[in-house]
Amino acid sequence: MPDPAALQKELAVLAAGSRERRSVDLFMRAALGGFCWAVLGGVCGKLLWDSARPPLFFWPLLLLDFMLLWDALRSYRQGRTDLRRELKLEARVRELRRELGIDPRLSSAA
Repeated sequence: MPDPAALQKELAVLAAGSRERRSVDLFMRAALGGFCWAVLGGVCGKLLWDSARPPLFFWPLLLLDFMLLWDALRSYRQGRTDLRRELKLEARVRELRRELGIDPRLSSAA
């Protein structure tokens, strides 16, 4: 069995790092960006449908719409990457807690 002091030190470091959940913020950004993209896409579609010739402000709106889509997709991908990292970190924290006997119900359930 590894040294309990080393396990305690690793647990303290990992527990502090596992409190930060960046994936939640990124998923929220992706959801809001996707919603804004859909609304602005509807506005652009309506402008294009109703106009014989699109107004001048259509093109900046279309550019903004594509930028929102790109940002939402990028945020979602980064959120998935961060979530995987956070889940691995949480699994290691639980493993350390089980090895140290901090969570006896976890060690008896395994």
